[in-house]
Amino acid sequence: MGLLWALQPQKPFWRLVKRDVQSPFLLQLEVFEGHGERPGRLLAQAQHERAFLRDGVRRVPVREGRIRATLFLPPGEDTFPGIIDIHGLGGGLFEPRASLLANHGFATLALAYYQFEDLPQEPKELHLEYFEEAVNYMLQHKQVKGPGVGLLGFSKGAEVSLAMAAFLKNILAVASLNAPVAATCIPFSYKDKIIPTVTLHEHKAKATNSKFLDYSDVIDDPFQAPGNQSRIPLEKGSGPFPGIIDLYGAGGGLPEYRACLLANHGFAVLALAFYSYEDLPKAMKEFHLEYFEEAVNYMLHHTQVKGPGIGLLGHSKGGDLCVSMASFLKGITATALINGSVANVGAVLRYKDITIPPLGINPKRIKVGKSGIADIIDVLNSPLEGPDQQSFIPLEKAECCFLFIVGQDDHNWKSEFFAVEGSKRLQAHGKEKPEIVCYPGAGHYIEPPFFPMCAASMHLLFGKPVMWGGEPKAHCEAQIDAWQQIQAFFHKHLTGKPSGTCSKL
Repeated sequence: MGLLWALQPQKPFWRLVKRDVQSPFLLQLEVFEGHGERPGRLLAQAQHERAFLRDGVRRVPVREGRIRATLFLPPGEDTFPGIIDIHGLGGGLFEPRASLLANHGFATLALAYYQFEDLPQEPKELHLEYFEEAVNYMLQHKQVKGPGVGLLGFSKGAEVSLAMAAFLKNILAVASLNAPVAATCIPFSYKDKIIPTVTLHEHKAKATNSKFLDYSDVIDDPFQAPGNQSRIPLEKGSGPFPGIIDLYGAGGGLPEYRACLLANHGFAVLALAFYSYEDLPKAMKEFHLEYFEEAVNYMLHHTQVKGPGIGLLGHSKGGDLCVSMASFLKGITATALINGSVANVGAVLRYKDITIPPLGINPKRIKVGKSGIADIIDVLNSPLEGPDQQSFIPLEKAECCFLFIVGQDDHNWKSEFFAVEGSKRLQAHGKEKPEIVCYPGAGHYIEPPFFPMCAASMHLLFGKPVMWGGEPKAHCEAQIDAWQQIQAFFHKHLTGKPSGTCSKL
């Protein structure tokens, strides 16, 4: 193939483009005697043909509604995976790539979007509603296999593809060829949303030794530009997304920050309140799992949540509630606990005819230092002894995987003990060994990265300030790594793919 990729244009700055894919690409090969600018006599010649349409591939012009395109269908009457192919700023209707993809079993729509027939010659903005028509056309075609389509874009066409994925439904995969993740040259609009173009600085163009212009530095970095409005919001993709229910601890209310941060990384996350919020019970006396079951069913039936199961993420009291949900409810695939307990703590738990009492406490085991701050680490009874064994949640009934995030300097309770005992119980019943990640020097409140460590604060149940533990540097490092571990765990078990996320918010 060196004869092809080494070809040079006779006229400077021209690019080889095949406009008519219904005729083959013809290459005239000639071999001359000698070499140099003045070749000798012709020794041999041949013509090489490269067809764009194999036998049976159909080329179908499409002029439906506003759509100006050509659909290429593989041979036969089967259904085929669908792709929309969008080219760059050259305009017109570029068909070669789409026709070649049809040779390989894809129903491919080569889509024009300006400078073709009655389409705008110099559009002031690109309306995504036009491209939405193309998506709907493909999905309704009898030979296109649903439930979604793929997008293939080059240069500006790849920008268009990324914007389509961000705002339109039923896009399953996008292949972007040499494109930024921001709007350039022509802005995008969709309904009431506008994505303006990133600023161009033509004075930053550089002339090379060959007198060509290098424009690689003329646009602002869309991630650093003020307001960041030109960046295409890829995180707004149409989904569906792996689902997680996020539960906090005994503080009550509805903390949302961890859920929204996880949503930035591609998860549909339900931050769930369970007491001391609006019309929910004000005190933590008893919990009914039917309430949490409603939340699970809500997520499983949501059109933007990818099944067949969801994940649970719980901290402190939210952790043992997650263990109870995983043990008794259906549709749970993965459960991650941050300094959680495997025994029911603080309130009676009920589900149908099942009642799990709270683990017993002994206030006499509270230790108060000179600072007046209480250390409650020894207050809870052991769930392995006497009547308190009834408080041990039967997590062996769970049909999910577990991750225990453990701060080894947790002074709220003995998180490492709970993780180890939970692991023993699971393995004793033939279940998979859970993941346990321990962090020396980390306290109870392991938050997302870069949150300041909370060493002590008021405990609502005890009515006095208590110490949570943690050494600042070790705790900070634990938060960074734990955030990675949690995302990797959910990516692995909810999507079947390794995580590509970093530890940053």
